[in-house]
Amino acid sequence: MLRLAASLGLTLRERNALLLAARTTFATAVDVTVAELHLEAFLPLDEESAAILRAR
Repeated sequence: MLRLAASLGLTLRERNALLLAARTTFATAVDVTVAELHLEAFLPLDEESAAILRAR
């Protein structure tokens, strides 16, 4: 099974934020430095979660 993204729950000051975690890699890179690079992004799944993160 291939998982492209995962959900993540985060509690900040007794409020729950739901995030989508996505990770990408540069598997075909020729440069060793770029080949080891991984990018990870956390995106809010709903408007309430976005508001919680903007308030920080």
